[in-house]
Amino acid sequence: MKRKILATFGHGGENPSSYSKFPIHECLVAKTLFEIGIGYVIFTRKSSDGCIALSAFIVDVYCLGVKNALFKVSTESEYENSIKPQLMRSSEEMQFENVHPTYARKLIEGSVSYAKDLGFSPHRDYNYAKGIFGKIDSCMCPEKIVYGKDDKPFYIRGPNESVDQAKQIVGKLSRKLGEENFDYTIMLDEGLAE
Repeated sequence: MKRKILATFGHGGENPSSYSKFPIHECLVAKTLFEIGIGYVIFTRKSSDGCIALSAFIVDVYCLGVKNALFKVSTESEYENSIKPQLMRSSEEMQFENVHPTYARKLIEGSVSYAKDLGFSPHRDYNYAKGIFGKIDSCMCPEKIVYGKDDKPFYIRGPNESVDQAKQIVGKLSRKLGEENFDYTIMLDEGLAE
């Protein structure tokens, strides 16, 4: 569901870096991100002509980092009345909280770094969408962010990951960390035993 919504927005040929000089409009994070391990981080800026530049990231803080990313420019009305509500609805009624831009960037980049240490790359659009950060310095965020769950990676198979992909991810974690050094939960399909 989340991937389909992100795909409908796309990036329309705009360049996120060209919007990085404009003021922050808002930065939102799903309140339950660290409870369930995955959720949206939304980073927006408002241009001088009133448009909203949006980068949205689906972030897995337990294991895989940035699972999806998008960039879009819209009118403020379209953002407030269509895009933002769609992103929030797709998050299964998660509540969002406003956060400081340094925290949003640190959270996103930290998840990418954590996943990279485990052998996983961010979504292909991540490097494009992160251009909106501009000169926001994540080092200025005093918050300590801890990734994984209970001091180790925890992979949860998502609805858009096939059984084969799940097996590959668990296999990669097993080879990298050893079977006792990570946890996983896989929704069972035919041919997959836990």
